[in-house]
Amino acid sequence: MNNDLQKILQLFHNATNLNLYIFDQKYKLVKQITTPLAPHFSEQILQQIKKSKDDINLFLITNHSSLGIIKYQKLKIVGWNTNFTISGKNNLSRKAPLLGYKQFSSLIKLLYFTLFNSWPKLPSPQKLILTGANISINDNSHPTYEGYLAERELMSAIAKGNLDLFNQRFRSFIMHGNFGSFSQNKLRNAKDLAISATTLYTRAAVYGGLPVTEAYELSDQIIKQIEQDKTILNYYEYSRAIGEIFINHVYRTKRTNLTSVVYQAQEYIAANFSKINNVNEIAKHLKISTSYLQHLFKKETDKSLIQYINEEKINQAKHKLIFSNKTIEEIAYELGYSNQSQLSTNFKKTTGTTPIAFRKQYK
Repeated sequence: MNNDLQKILQLFHNATNLNLYIFDQKYKLVKQITTPLAPHFSEQILQQIKKSKDDINLFLITNHSSLGIIKYQKLKIVGWNTNFTISGKNNLSRKAPLLGYKQFSSLIKLLYFTLFNSWPKLPSPQKLILTGANISINDNSHPTYEGYLAERELMSAIAKGNLDLFNQRFRSFIMHGNFGSFSQNKLRNAKDLAISATTLYTRAAVYGGLPVTEAYELSDQIIKQIEQDKTILNYYEYSRAIGEIFINHVYRTKRTNLTSVVYQAQEYIAANFSKINNVNEIAKHLKISTSYLQHLFKKETDKSLIQYINEEKINQAKHKLIFSNKTIEEIAYELGYSNQSQLSTNFKKTTGTTPIAFRKQYK
């Protein structure tokens, strides 16, 4: 797949939030441009993609969603409407289940025009019965400490206003989180779980610096919208998207409260902490002197750059120790340490315990 096509599809996804999957001639998935929790294809859907010989095909997936397949050169581009973006008043923007087939078919039509500069004649949609496609809500009624830790890490990502970190930790939350069950009615249960998540997100956002009034006004808007929704097909993506709203608000608040230099330094560290060898390269990236950066960073965060980088690494180490089965040596190399001993020394200095003891205690 060439870069131009990839850019076009990325822009289309950004504008419409439509999940896009690209398959080659051998029906191998070569690219996926989707939301973080977009579902994977079942064998049933793959068979339908293989059977699709026309330039454009549409499918109605029973009790689930819709699927559009466009033939482009030697590729097949598949659009899947697992969710859609709804924009409302007061900067409220939220992903929720697609409202109907009409909107989806219009998006597929628009995608076709974007690729070929001509409008297609849409075929009648074919019906597809898909078993086991919906993701069910975890109804585990036995809370675990691992679930509590996953929730705490998720709230920490919101308080930091870090979307990438939130999306990474949301996967752990799905695997280990304590969801419980409020009602035997699936829709009511999903709504109650979403409202509970919104309450947690609100508190985390306030802790992250979002003004209390703004946080609770946002919470009220979202809860009202939850109650109005008629269907929730994918609770996980639904609640993740609500968390994304709070993160965006926290992110804007932090940008306002910190100077641009300090915030850019934090952004650079978050993206490169495993590769950073010294603070000079951060200053070089920001095109300012090292001494000025160190002074400003300490003044605004009450932490030195070295301390901040070390805390980021240790927090990542904690996550990997609890939620992965990787060895201490593997974790050390992933975090940019030259050897296992270096990680263990820094870890004990920061936490008061060794990585092995920490893993035994919490896992």
